[in-house]
Amino acid sequence: MKVLDSHFASEKLNQFKSDFQVEIVPDWGKGDRKSSGNWQTGSWARDELDVLYDTICLFAEIMGGNGKLIQQLGGITVQKTDIGSHGGEAYAHQVRFSKNGPVSPWTIVHECAHAWDANYGWKLSRELERYTYGFTSLFLSRLKKRLGFWDAGPNGKENAPGRQGRRPGCNHAGYFYGDKPSGSSWLFDRREDFAEAVAMYVGWERGNTLSDHARKRIVRYANFKNGEKDDFGVVDNWEDYARYFYPAGGDYTKTRRWKFVDELIQGKIIFK
Repeated sequence: MKVLDSHFASEKLNQFKSDFQVEIVPDWGKGDRKSSGNWQTGSWARDELDVLYDTICLFAEIMGGNGKLIQQLGGITVQKTDIGSHGGEAYAHQVRFSKNGPVSPWTIVHECAHAWDANYGWKLSRELERYTYGFTSLFLSRLKKRLGFWDAGPNGKENAPGRQGRRPGCNHAGYFYGDKPSGSSWLFDRREDFAEAVAMYVGWERGNTLSDHARKRIVRYANFKNGEKDDFGVVDNWEDYARYFYPAGGDYTKTRRWKFVDELIQGKIIFK
């Protein structure tokens, strides 16, 4: 954050607090004695605060208003920090983004969804697992590996087409996802499933800042041949995986994940 933007940033932080009960932890400002009191720009940029605010506005609108978002998330603290190779991580009332790059609308909604889930003791992701006819079993996952049904290497994900650990149960959590998610990876589990399902719901065919990303996650299974690079720069066997991830008619609203998030937001599924 540049010193010329400090007044804007101060007002924006107040707006986050008053509108959404979101506290932004600033890492910019006058330095300490070690830095001779020089201005520290930190890792936040002015544009990022705008992106964050606009995306939370979008999420709140889809959830039914600012009050509904505050009720479901219970207030959160947001900061940028060193979290290794992750783009973001979240727990109850806390969201952290990597300080090593800009924050995207998709990551914002994804991490806010984690915070939402955590605010209810991770019950939302457990219910999504049940609702989509999935289950978690490390025993069956290991059995699947021994029988040769994995699409990953002996030690997990490999950087090669068809060896990413995308099939049900072929992941670190032993997560056998049901229905059709928008995709999976070696790190896919029910919590990641819920966060991705919420982001897909927010973006799918709505013409907003998440919509292009959401559509690319689906059409790659219809548009790309095995071994081709998709719009995210990933090479995989897309035709082989279409049976797991491509929804009927390419319409994500036909999935049980979309229906679950819709019923959750409409208040047809209630948690305490």
